[in-house]
Amino acid sequence: MRIKGKNVLINDNCIFRYMLMIFGIFLCSIGINAFLTPSKLLSGGVAGISVILYQLFGLNQGISTFLINIPIFIIGIKYLDKDFLIISFINMFIFSFALGVTQNLYRYIYLNDNIIQCIYGGLLNGCGMGIIFKSRACCGGLDIIAASLKKEFNIEMKNTFLAINLFIVAVGGFFFGFKLALYTLVAMYIASHTMDVVKDSFNSQKSIIVVTDYDAQIADSIMTKLGRGVTYLSAEGAYTHHKKKLLYCIVKTSEIAKFKDLVYSIDNKSLVCINDVNEVRGGGFRGKFL
Repeated sequence: MRIKGKNVLINDNCIFRYMLMIFGIFLCSIGINAFLTPSKLLSGGVAGISVILYQLFGLNQGISTFLINIPIFIIGIKYLDKDFLIISFINMFIFSFALGVTQNLYRYIYLNDNIIQCIYGGLLNGCGMGIIFKSRACCGGLDIIAASLKKEFNIEMKNTFLAINLFIVAVGGFFFGFKLALYTLVAMYIASHTMDVVKDSFNSQKSIIVVTDYDAQIADSIMTKLGRGVTYLSAEGAYTHHKKKLLYCIVKTSEIAKFKDLVYSIDNKSLVCINDVNEVRGGGFRGKFL
């Protein structure tokens, strides 16, 4: 990822990468301890289990998070690369430390409003996780399981988070009440969606199909002025039976406006169909890490 205004790559700049990860870790910790824990809402994953243990037995969340993570990391060795696991293992210590340090933060942020707490707790937690994943790492726990399933079976991480967290919500609902369990589901949905958006920010693409009578001119303009490849698709009109060439192209989301300007400057009657793309690799595009 390039930082706007600077020619900096996260993966090549260790200092910036670790600063970003630590920032994400403390965002998660603040979201958990300032908003979720005070209202007995769960954050999901190992952190959510730690909250349950804290509420029931008063166990330090940092210590319980560390102990639960150990067997999960052993499982992750089979599916994930060494660099990812080593950095994630370091992050696990930092996350355990951050949870312990911010454990009493709720005393300084008194809200007593479950709706506000689940919204902002979910946003901060999801934003923190997204930043950490964007830095090609995680904090262990459910993140390791979700990353392993994504690598092995291409299961979206947000789906894994929601599915496994249903069990945690059920346990939390049993101990803390059905109403809080429902609030927890809202917080988890917000967190998983926010994580997905932040994780893939600045790396989204669109596929475009253009129906036009000026296919050669538009294709040449896209390739020369936008620097994107164009593929011809043979087609035939169902009503007119006229044969023509459709233009198929993939561009970055930020290039959509310029793309449409190029097309309509040549043929203002063109039909332009724009679709979301989950992932693109090769051809000048950077694939998603997870």
